[in-house]
Amino acid sequence: GKIPPVPSGPGDKPLVKEGLLLKQTSSFQRWKRRYFKLRGRTLYYAKDSKSLIFDEVDLSDASVAETSTKNINNSFTVITPFRKLMLCAESRKEMEDWISALKSVQKWETYEASQFNMEHFSGMHNWYACSHARPTFCNVCREALPGVTSHGLSCEVCKFKAHKRCAVRSTNNCKWTTLASIGNDIIEDEDGVSMPHQWLEGNLPVSAKCVVCDRNCGSVRRLQDWRCLWCKAIVHNCCKEQLGKVCPLGQCKVSIIPPTALNSIDSDGFWKATIPSCSSPLLVLVNSKSGDNQGVKFLRRFKQLLNPAQVFDLMNGGPQLGLRLFQKFETFRILVCGGDGSVGWVLSELDKLSLHKQCQLGVLPLGTGNDLARVLGWGGLCDDDAQLLQILEKLERATTKMLDRWSVMTYEVPTKQTPAIVKEEDPSDSPLQITQYADSVATHLTKILDSDKHSDVISSAKFLCGTVNDFVAEVGKAYERATENKEEADVMAKKCAMLNEKLDSLVKALSEDANAQLVPSESISPDESDTDQSRPFRSREQLMLRANSLKKALRQIIDQAEKGNSSPYVTATTCDGPRAGLRFCSEKCVMNNYFGIGLDAKISLEFNNKRDEHPKKCSSRTKNMMWYGVLGTKELVQKTYKNLEQRVQLECDGVPMSLPSLQGLAVLNIPSYAGGINFWGGTKEDNNFGAPSFDDKKLEVVAVFGSMQMAMSRVINLQHHRIAQCRQVKITILGDEGVPVQVDGEAWIQPPGIVQIVHKNRAQMLTRDRAFESTLKSWEDKRKGDSRPARPRLNSQQSMEYLTEEECAQVQQLGLVADTLINRCVCVCL
Repeated sequence: GKIPPVPSGPGDKPLVKEGLLLKQTSSFQRWKRRYFKLRGRTLYYAKDSKSLIFDEVDLSDASVAETSTKNINNSFTVITPFRKLMLCAESRKEMEDWISALKSVQKWETYEASQFNMEHFSGMHNWYACSHARPTFCNVCREALPGVTSHGLSCEVCKFKAHKRCAVRSTNNCKWTTLASIGNDIIEDEDGVSMPHQWLEGNLPVSAKCVVCDRNCGSVRRLQDWRCLWCKAIVHNCCKEQLGKVCPLGQCKVSIIPPTALNSIDSDGFWKATIPSCSSPLLVLVNSKSGDNQGVKFLRRFKQLLNPAQVFDLMNGGPQLGLRLFQKFETFRILVCGGDGSVGWVLSELDKLSLHKQCQLGVLPLGTGNDLARVLGWGGLCDDDAQLLQILEKLERATTKMLDRWSVMTYEVPTKQTPAIVKEEDPSDSPLQITQYADSVATHLTKILDSDKHSDVISSAKFLCGTVNDFVAEVGKAYERATENKEEADVMAKKCAMLNEKLDSLVKALSEDANAQLVPSESISPDESDTDQSRPFRSREQLMLRANSLKKALRQIIDQAEKGNSSPYVTATTCDGPRAGLRFCSEKCVMNNYFGIGLDAKISLEFNNKRDEHPKKCSSRTKNMMWYGVLGTKELVQKTYKNLEQRVQLECDGVPMSLPSLQGLAVLNIPSYAGGINFWGGTKEDNNFGAPSFDDKKLEVVAVFGSMQMAMSRVINLQHHRIAQCRQVKITILGDEGVPVQVDGEAWIQPPGIVQIVHKNRAQMLTRDRAFESTLKSWEDKRKGDSRPARPRLNSQQSMEYLTEEECAQVQQLGLVADTLINRCVCVCL
């Protein structure tokens, strides 16, 4: 019926969700944009939000389903006894939010997109529309489902089948997740609680055989026989009682968390484990958008193989939700299904929760580059969900190696001159802002070191002395207020006085140099060379000697002040170097794979911008690689960062490095770059460098000469230019313009300043050891051969039952020939 929009008064039903969706019309199946509101158990929609008349749909007996397995257009169907609505959202995340909201109002639950979707723990089915190539029957009414496209519904977790009209009458008997969901089927004995079978009737595969009698199961005429959702055992109706009641959980029993092991979620958001049987449970985190939305297929398949409560979508709440639920387990394993960005996201959350010591992380490659998965032994791509059983088996046999992780620290040179002193109304009550003094010191030290003009050096040095003098005065006052120990205060006063003397001496020398006349050495007469008025200015080395002495004294005062219990200034991470002065850096991000500056970073930045502008043009792995090729070809002509060595300075372990003519630099933590390129050029030790490894706390620095070099590296193993192998890298960006940099594929423009890469921590990674797998498999095969029971001795009648028809005919013919031969022998003897 037509009704006016419901006003949002205090006594009205609360607004659960609203927004724009595409609705398929009944005529010609066209799509039109409509505005939807969900209030209580009623869905309202109209042309726009300002409409006065809304259509309404009663959701009391409704069911919601995705339109297909792949669901490329993010569409879903709302099915009621009287009508059917086909709707389409802009993104998969928006579609999942609408489906969750529509399901929540049926249970009278409050919908919150930020919280965990509790439908996984309620037993509700997750429907999607599908067609069937063979006879299939409804688990509700037991009648056949038509084979026409999308005329039936299937649960993505337990494969429960239903007509669209029967879905609203189906019971909430989806795959169990917790101890409470098992209900009356639970098995209790003297040893405690055991896991029972969870049976689903009918719709068995063609080659199904009973585990009891080893005969064919299932039927194409009716719904019959049973299948366990956990151990995948198939039995006849008559053989069901002969099978044991306790479920062995099947091939994935090591990775499965049985529902009997999970009680509920406590108030802190952690699992309450009932039994300690799960020594190392598996947490699966899937990026549903990875690999052209192939992650959706893997997400559903993992829910079928494991407990749905241990499988999470990174696009629906991020990794924090799953990690918090598993935080109380002493040890657990994590399988990240996605690209390098997904792995970095999970590792960053592990940093925040401090979980690196109790978990090991494996990778299932679904992204574009997958460099980390390559070096860990999991391959460059996995797009077949039928291999998940083998992957879980290999994950159980994986070994653990440590992955070095690196902090990328940055400091930006201030573009404007920062005032040396910030005057306030009451300086005694306000804290000292040390960062303002630090910026001023850094700016003027840079001018002193880089400028060739005598006047600039003198003016900057004078300004620097004034800044330090004011800073020392403020530190002295603050220290007197902060400390009660008179001896410490006296020591600080003496150091401040000593520093003031050095400052006065330096200022006096600078004043003399400022008044001195710059006269060429050949024009100075011997008589005038000894006079003070015509003395040439002091050399830069002499000024630097005094400046370094000043810096050392200032450092001592800061160290002394930091020992105070209530130090009134802010501390920061310093990046000191031979030419850096006092620099204050902050952590920009964490590097797991590699760091790039120049050419490769510009290509990554342009690709990221292109993907943000046109997501559909970068929706698959093939399209992404094509875009990288196009952008690389463009740089082959433009050469934007030719002679990059003139714009950056490189230091490795504090030693300045001379750079050849190049277009980029690559700092490697793993021997795989940009989708499998070995930029280091080898994996073995030589006379100059050690073997590259991701667990040696060392970085490899390589020069990037051009896009042609990067393209050819994918085809042949070129001899790359190795610069250094070190434990710390520092890159100084000169000039007034920023340079593109990228970390693990995420790029940005870094302003002039300093980029320093230092070791942060180490993460436990699950690596695939193929040699170990081969040895273990051969040992298992040999063990099976040794334990094979000897064939029992049988009588003639039993022996005939074990032979084929051809073998029986041959035995009978042999008997006839033997009988004929015996008769002839008897005749000859007679």
